[in-house]
Amino acid sequence: MAGTRHPEDVGLVPTIDIGPFTAGEARARAGVVGAVRAACEDIGFFVMTGHGFPEELATRIYDASRAFFDLPAAEKSAVGETGPVLGGLMHFAFGEEALAATLGKAAIGDLKETLDYGPGFFGDRWPSDPPDLEPSWRAYYEAMSGLAATVRRIFAAALGLDPDYFEDRFQGHLSSLRVIDYPEPLALPAPGQLRAGAHSDYGVLTILRTEDAPGGLQVRTRDGLWNDVPHIPGAFVVNIGDAMMRWTNDRWISTQHRVVNPPPVPGQPTRRQSIAYFHNLPRDTVIECLPPFREAGVAPRYPPITYGEYAELRYRQAHGDDKQLKQPGAIQDASVG
Repeated sequence: MAGTRHPEDVGLVPTIDIGPFTAGEARARAGVVGAVRAACEDIGFFVMTGHGFPEELATRIYDASRAFFDLPAAEKSAVGETGPVLGGLMHFAFGEEALAATLGKAAIGDLKETLDYGPGFFGDRWPSDPPDLEPSWRAYYEAMSGLAATVRRIFAAALGLDPDYFEDRFQGHLSSLRVIDYPEPLALPAPGQLRAGAHSDYGVLTILRTEDAPGGLQVRTRDGLWNDVPHIPGAFVVNIGDAMMRWTNDRWISTQHRVVNPPPVPGQPTRRQSIAYFHNLPRDTVIECLPPFREAGVAPRYPPITYGEYAELRYRQAHGDDKQLKQPGAIQDASVG
């Protein structure tokens, strides 16, 4: 319930119904804003219900993406990690990304395969098979960008700013979409190898669609414990990224998260597929401490930096120093769920 919070909930991922924020009643809106503020200060994550996102769009992109991942490896490999097409598709084969490297840890390839897209990024040509792949992705992206606009207005209010404060900063935003396939394990993982290593996100906020399957998303609390993120059918998981944490001078936290390996239970299906929307700033937008978090005579924790500079660094850490996306805007995020 929006606004309801108990001491024993601190450190856990709360569920927040954002419906009252869009309904317009002042007290109900304030309850949503307060609950979001508490979640972002405590854990940096919440499960969002009452969002009104069309369920049929989530089903379409899930089914079309699953059909791509089920293609023979030779067909999938025809789609590269980058390419000549603005708004094209990017494919990262199984084990090609190591997210734990973004935290300075040993680079062990994650046990996943991914597809990425953003209108402002160069990728490869969209394949003709499956036929609904490109249409479903573009439809989902457009609808999700609308939902993200609502969430950022809630965030602005929760930060003590005018709800429209961020609107100019997101003109021409370079957000991106990622679908991740975590296949059934065919062999034992290497020591320390996970479906996705611990990391934080680069941008402002992430909106994630998860699946109820073993081996799921976990978040690291302030006291260092790992907690499972609950799965609620039809809901989305929302988390803030490093850009928002820098904006708030660490008042809001960009929490480390990971996707763990499924338990070895014979006969239990463990394949998992997640859909992540990364709400990113334009490349040249400067990230610096917001007015409510500045202290007279005290330097902010972070110097100003453009989103493009910060994200470029994190991308190379995850994919290797020789990797750089061909793009006119910003690097896309690379998170999981």
